[in-house]
Amino acid sequence: MGQDFTTTVKGAFDMKADRGSLKVSLAQTGTSSDAAVPLDEIFHGSTVYFRMPEEMNGDTGWRSTPRDEAEVHAMLRAPLNDPEFVLRQVSMAHSVTAAGEEKVNGVPARHYTGKLNHKPLLLRMVKERREKAEEPMVKMGDGLPATADVWVTKDGLITRVLLVCDFGSAKVSSTMNLTDLGKAVTVASPPQGAQAVPAASVDGPLVG
Repeated sequence: MGQDFTTTVKGAFDMKADRGSLKVSLAQTGTSSDAAVPLDEIFHGSTVYFRMPEEMNGDTGWRSTPRDEAEVHAMLRAPLNDPEFVLRQVSMAHSVTAAGEEKVNGVPARHYTGKLNHKPLLLRMVKERREKAEEPMVKMGDGLPATADVWVTKDGLITRVLLVCDFGSAKVSSTMNLTDLGKAVTVASPPQGAQAVPAASVDGPLVG
């Protein structure tokens, strides 16, 4: 029997300034939220700072790593939970069609749906996993069971993104809601004395 896990990411992000503060949690579906494993992240330009505030070994210090060098380790996971990466993936959708209008996050929005090929699914994925998955995905062509949905406001702003990849025996989905669009946000400042680590060493379900 398989297990279902949910990664939740919440926070404030100023994409124009490339700054943001995110709180991440990982929980097994059907268990108490108290069991969720947390992670704090601060995006500041080309650097991402992160820490596990409840690390069992007592090491709750901040780490830092280059944002553009971070890699993906699992399907439909953004490196270091970077929201701009999700927008890049959905921009690579093809065969896009209009799917009506509806309210999303309390705002009227146009719904568009499209398909994803192997390129956005394997974008920045670690070499060994990309090489293993690429050939069978390419062979599937347009039959690859992966879709992208996006909801756009009348001002042309994206308010929701839904990415889904369903192989039957395993299904992965990623939903990103963008609220309070255009409003000023307050984000945390970079922590002092964060230990720099290579992006290749940053792995695990919490960081993508």
